[in-house]
Amino acid sequence: MKKKLVLVESEMTSSAGHFLDYLFETSNYFKDKKDIYWFLNNKFKFNKIIPPKYCNIKKIIQSNTFNRKKNKFYYIMEEVFFFFKNYFDILFFIFFFVKDKKKLFSFFKCLCGNTFFIPRYFKSFYLEYLKLNLNSDDDMVFQSCRRKDIALVYFLYNIEKKTIPRIHLRIFFIPKVRYKDFYFYFKKIKDAIQNKIFLYTENGVKKNILTKELGSDYFINTTKPIFSFYKRKPNIKFHTIGFVGEARSNKGFNRIPEFIKAIQKNENNFKFLIHFSNLDSDTVKTAKVLRDLSLKYNNIEIINEYCDYNEYRKILEKITIMPFLYDLDQIKIGSGILYSCLSYEIIPIIPKNCDYLEEVMTEKSIIEAESFDDFIKITKNIKTDYMKYLSFIKDSSIKLNQSIKADLLVKNINRA
Repeated sequence: MKKKLVLVESEMTSSAGHFLDYLFETSNYFKDKKDIYWFLNNKFKFNKIIPPKYCNIKKIIQSNTFNRKKNKFYYIMEEVFFFFKNYFDILFFIFFFVKDKKKLFSFFKCLCGNTFFIPRYFKSFYLEYLKLNLNSDDDMVFQSCRRKDIALVYFLYNIEKKTIPRIHLRIFFIPKVRYKDFYFYFKKIKDAIQNKIFLYTENGVKKNILTKELGSDYFINTTKPIFSFYKRKPNIKFHTIGFVGEARSNKGFNRIPEFIKAIQKNENNFKFLIHFSNLDSDTVKTAKVLRDLSLKYNNIEIINEYCDYNEYRKILEKITIMPFLYDLDQIKIGSGILYSCLSYEIIPIIPKNCDYLEEVMTEKSIIEAESFDDFIKITKNIKTDYMKYLSFIKDSSIKLNQSIKADLLVKNINRA
C-alpha cells in the first residue's frame, strides 16, 4: 500500500505561474511511489488547466477574498469578520476536542502562545486533514511556506504530535520581519526541526538570510525545485532565442526590443519566442513595441497567455538559447526558469557574478555577460559554435538531474 504525500499551496488562486508548475512537477516525480493529494485554496480556479488524474484535489483552505492593496475597505471589513469568527471557532474546537483531554490541553496551550487566535487556515485545513488518516510514515509538503502556513503547522504539530506525518516547509519567499512573523512561529516548533519538521530553501541569498535570522544553518536544508528533463537533438536549422516568465522590468522585459533589433541587423537565421502572461504599468508599452515588431518580422512569435503544464514544455522544447537580461540582484535571489533551461538543455546567458550557480552547473556551462552588448555578442558566438555549448549544457543537465535525486527534500520523502 502506497504512503500518502500531501502537497499544500494555500495562497494560489489561479492556474498560473511557478507554483502550479511545481505542483505538477513534484506530483509527477513521486506519483509511482506515493498517493498524491493537493490541498489548495478554496478559491482556486483551474480554468482550462487539466490537473493530473492521479492527484486527489482538495480545494479547502479558506483565506481572504479581498486583496489589501486593491480593495482596502473590503479587506478591512473582512478582517473584522475573521476577528469575530475566531472566537466562534474557538468554541467549536472546545466542543470538538472535549472527549480528548490531551488534544484539548494542546489546543489551549497553542492558543495561549498565539494570543488566543487560531491560524487563519487551521479549521478548514484540519477538518480535511483528519479525513486522510495520515500517520508518521506519510509526508506533507508546504510548497511555498508562508507565515500563515507555519502558524498552522505550530497548531497541527502540537495537537497531532503522536501521529503527525513528516512535514516539509519549503521557504520560497524570504520571510519579512513583523509581528508574529515566520521567525516567531519557528521558535515555537524548533525543537521538532530535523525530527518531524524539516525546513528547506534554495542556496544563495535566501539561504544566507535565513541562516542569519535563525542563528544556525543546522535548521535549513538546501533544496531546489523538481523538474522534468528533455534530451535536445543537435540538428538545429534555426536557433530560437527565448524569453519566458513574468513581464517585469527587473527581469529584463523592457530590454527585449532593443536586443531583437540588435540581433536582426546582420543575422537572418534566428527566431524569437517571447512568452508572458501578466503585464504591469512598467511593461505595457514594451509589449506594444514587441507586437509591432512581430508584425514587421515573421521570425518573432509572441505568446501572451498563460500556458498549461504541457503547453509550456512545448515552448521550452522550441527554445535553444535564452539570454537572462535580468537585474543582477533579481537573478541572485534565484530563478526557476534558469533550472528549466538546464533540464531542457537550453543554453542560458546570465549576468556576471551569479555566484550560486556552481552548485547545479558545470564550470564550462556558466556563460556570463558583463554588459548588454556582451549578451548580443555571446548569443552570436553560441550559434557559430553550438555543438560545443550544447555539450556543456548537457553536462549541466545531467548534474542537475543527479542533484535532484540527491536532494534532501527528495531523500526525506523517499526514506522508509
